[in-house]
Amino acid sequence: MELRQLEHFLAVVEEGSFTRAAARVYLVQSSLSASLLSLERELGTELFIRGHRGAELTDAGRAFLGPARAALREANRARDAVAEVRGLLRGSVRIATVPLPGAFDVSQTISGFRAEHPGVKLRVIPSGTHEAVQLVAEGQADFAIAPPPPQAGSTLRFQTLYSTPLVAICPAGHRLAGARDLDPRELVEEHVIDLPRGWWARALFDRLHEEQGLDRDVGLEVADWHSILSMVQRGVGISYGPEACVDPETFDRIDLVPLAGAPSWELGVVTRDGGPHGAAGRAFLDSYLSRCRQRRGDVPE
Repeated sequence: MELRQLEHFLAVVEEGSFTRAAARVYLVQSSLSASLLSLERELGTELFIRGHRGAELTDAGRAFLGPARAALREANRARDAVAEVRGLLRGSVRIATVPLPGAFDVSQTISGFRAEHPGVKLRVIPSGTHEAVQLVAEGQADFAIAPPPPQAGSTLRFQTLYSTPLVAICPAGHRLAGARDLDPRELVEEHVIDLPRGWWARALFDRLHEEQGLDRDVGLEVADWHSILSMVQRGVGISYGPEACVDPETFDRIDLVPLAGAPSWELGVVTRDGGPHGAAGRAFLDSYLSRCRQRRGDVPE
């Protein structure tokens, strides 16, 4: 069994198809399939159900998933340890992120980091809060930039970067535009475009209604923040979210309405105990936090 076969196996699992996995590992699909068939022959069982719905794991594949991830993680840690002794920086960094305010965007950190460390592979994984935290907990992401996880303090750590209030978001010219300290009761009869469950802003919005004894009907959920803001701007409905996560230059035809009694949405860095295991992950996180301090000046050490 070779490490590259484990990498190919995990690529198919994470991408959900052989075609996308082959593109990710820079192989033609026939070569990827041959690698995995060789792995299956060695293990004496099929790992995937191959069909029109993509690649689904068999029971054996699900049993193999955890050990495969652990083996690759340890192999990467071994390589990183040797590279540190030689004064090099290599490996890979995976960052899970929810939609971010401009001051905390990772793109500028990526540009500088790639120029300084061209041997490091970077991957940004857009996620909801629950998924981002889960990726860190399972070791599939070095760290996440997300709201606080409910399990912080056990195996995970959370470092606050920023706090911003939850607001209602409506099209310019809407009857609620320009309101101040809007009573959540005013939203009950509106067509609300909801974030999916698992997003922290959705949990805060639901909690705000529950605290006031309000029932509401969830008629539309959209899992992409940019799409929600675009739909609001086109007048499809109203929505809600963290005030600082709305770019007023891109979405200049919407209005942000303060909510009475609205909770604050926190943003921070989620890591496992001890921070990222690899030297590349630690170096990228240090660069990211340093850039945040330069831009805002109030990010803790």
